[in-house]
Amino acid sequence: MSAIVEELYSATKGETYSFRQLLEVVNEKNRKLEYTNVLSASQELGMIKRSDINIDIKFEQDSICGYKIVRNGDYVVHLRSFQGGFAFSDKTGICSPAYTILRPNDLVVYGYLSHFFTSRLFIKSLKLVTYGIRDGRSINVDEWLNMTVILPTIQEQLHIIEIINSISSKLYNETRIYDSLLRQKSYLLKAMFI
Repeated sequence: MSAIVEELYSATKGETYSFRQLLEVVNEKNRKLEYTNVLSASQELGMIKRSDINIDIKFEQDSICGYKIVRNGDYVVHLRSFQGGFAFSDKTGICSPAYTILRPNDLVVYGYLSHFFTSRLFIKSLKLVTYGIRDGRSINVDEWLNMTVILPTIQEQLHIIEIINSISSKLYNETRIYDSLLRQKSYLLKAMFI
C-alpha cells in the first residue's frame, strides 16, 4: 500500500504551492467547553479518541478549556510527527495544546493529504525542518509551511482518493477473509483430534 501511495503522489502533475498557501495554522481553544471528547494522535489511525488508547492519561476536567479544537478534516502536527507524519482527523474534538492544527483551504479535497502526510517520502522530507535529538525532536512548522508540494486538480485529487480507498477496502476485506480462514482452520484441527 505504501508503495502505491508514494507512486500516486509522486506522479501527480499540477501547480506548485507552498504548504502555507494550502493550510492555515489554527489555535481555536475550547474556552466555552463545547467539547469534552479528547483526541490523541496515532501514527497508524490518525486522530482517535483518547479513551480508545490503552494508556490511562490523567487530566483535570477544568483544564480542557485550554485544549485546542480539532475539526473533521484537519491535520495535526503531533509530538511524534517526525516518525509517523501528520495525523488526519475524521472527527471533531479537542486535543493537547502541544499539537499544531492545520486546516486546509478549498484547493485541497477532504482527506487528500492524509496518505501523503504519512508516506515515507513526506516523513523523509521533514528531516529538513526537524530539530533536536532523539525524543526531544520537534518540527519547525513555520519553516515547513514554506516547503512546496505539487497539487493536482480537484478531479485528479478525487481520483487519487478513490484509488486509495478502493485498495484500502480490498485490503480490509482480504484481512477479514484471512482471519476467518484461520479461525476455521483452528476449529477443524480441534474437531479432528476430539
